[in-house]
Amino acid sequence: MGGYGSGRKYDRKSTTESQHRIDIRWLKKQGYLRPGTTGTLSWTQGDKQTGSINYRMEEDRMILIYRYRPRNGDWESVEQVILFDYTTCNYGGHRAWFLCPQCSKRVELLYNAGNYFFCRHCYNLTYASQQETEDGRYLRKAHRIRERLGASDNTLEPIMFKPKGMPKRPLTVCAERLKMPHIAA
Repeated sequence: MGGYGSGRKYDRKSTTESQHRIDIRWLKKQGYLRPGTTGTLSWTQGDKQTGSINYRMEEDRMILIYRYRPRNGDWESVEQVILFDYTTCNYGGHRAWFLCPQCSKRVELLYNAGNYFFCRHCYNLTYASQQETEDGRYLRKAHRIRERLGASDNTLEPIMFKPKGMPKRPLTVCAERLKMPHIAA
């Protein structure tokens, strides 16, 4: 009964963080959604480029031009059309959305987990945080706090300084708060 790994999930799904993605919010912020705009989108990991595609913007669509290579296969040329949808905002203006070429859902991000760019639902992708253990979640939060404080990633190393703006209380006051209440016998 039981045994090593019983009750644990080892069949993990692919995550959104492990895929190349296109974000329409970023494209708009950079000014790339204007009709007639052409260019190249590229992805990097550290200093190494992991992928790139060419794009062309039209009035209500984006055309992606790239090459794809299936595992142990030959390179294939792909030209994918991605339509836009627009919604009006409450205080004026409008928000642009991608229409997923597979399911026609309105989405902000498209992922390349195969040979085309589709939404995360079509590729059945999850977020990495959905597959985290409880210990992993607490460790990630601790690393984020240490990063904000400018401390090292080593959680066993104490933080020996107070960030600017933190109240300066004597250590004795802090120590008194941590003491257990005295129980009379």
